[in-house]
Amino acid sequence: MRGKGLLQFCSWMRLIPALPLCAALISLPEWARAKEFWFVAQELGQEKGTFEMGETEIWLPNAVIIDQKEDLDEPLWFVLQNPTDVDHEFAVWGLFMLLPEGEAMPETKLDPDSGGLLARSVPVPLHLKVQAGQTKRVQVAPRGLVGEKNLGARYPFFCTKHKDIRVSGFIYVD
Repeated sequence: MRGKGLLQFCSWMRLIPALPLCAALISLPEWARAKEFWFVAQELGQEKGTFEMGETEIWLPNAVIIDQKEDLDEPLWFVLQNPTDVDHEFAVWGLFMLLPEGEAMPETKLDPDSGGLLARSVPVPLHLKVQAGQTKRVQVAPRGLVGEKNLGARYPFFCTKHKDIRVSGFIYVD
């Protein structure tokens, strides 16, 4: 009987080195368990990103498909990278981003029970300025992406600063 107990104890001892890894995976921050879509700004010259009629795309890729079943089970983020020497903006008609309430509204709201700031997010239209050489990450609100009525939806995204050049692309909901 003692040999069996010792054998079980030894098998548990082999798991001890894996405990820190398991603890690290469980304690990952929310952004580490999130779905990300990357958009990269392009140079404005006609030789790059040429599309129909010689127009230039600002943000690539020019099409993104968000799968309701796969991509919306976790927080959804857009990462906007601008490696160019020109400031750009990124906007999506019909989609919203989540900002902490303090950023979305100038007045600060306090929790009456604790006296601390309320930890809430406010959906605002998805529109960001991305300066030259900068990368921004923004959480996308699920409004417009979830549910049967949004299947097949198409949202154009573009640079509002250079909108006369071309709409950069579309975000599709599948």
